[in-house]
Amino acid sequence: MSEKNTNSPGDLLAVGRILRPHGIRGALIVESMTDWDQRFVPGARMLLEKGPQDYVEVTLETAAPHSGRFLVSMGLTDRDAADELRGLFLMVPACEAAPLGEGEYWPHDMVDMALVDAGGRELGRVSEVLCRAAQDLIIASSADGVEFSVPFVSEFVKEVDMDGGTITVELPEGMGP
Repeated sequence: MSEKNTNSPGDLLAVGRILRPHGIRGALIVESMTDWDQRFVPGARMLLEKGPQDYVEVTLETAAPHSGRFLVSMGLTDRDAADELRGLFLMVPACEAAPLGEGEYWPHDMVDMALVDAGGRELGRVSEVLCRAAQDLIIASSADGVEFSVPFVSEFVKEVDMDGGTITVELPEGMGP
């Protein structure tokens, strides 16, 4: 996976989520939601999602790796101002997205795809794809509303057919709906 589209109609991609303030001078700890860490450099411009369809352009004044995340500053002067941004997303226009490699997919493009077994029987529909450090996770719901998850690894995910709108999986007993 590369960059994740969150709470957006499809024209913006979330590249980071503000976790918490750091220190007393307005610095922030940001969780990267992209495999392209060059996104977080001093001078990078992004949109801060303040609410649905409410964005403010920000420029990263400083940005550096910090304990598996990024320590950034963007003009805030104190901890209280930084704390007000906790949980908000940093977005970029989709046209600025890092190019995808072979076998990579945008998580938002997989939402509502059918999860099917090798015989083509629909097991459920994708409701979300969670991007995690260890492995990505497909969250799906069956026709009767049972939610289940499938690790996005080759052991379980056999084929992704973007044109056909299906993800073929091979699940052990008890993993599916």
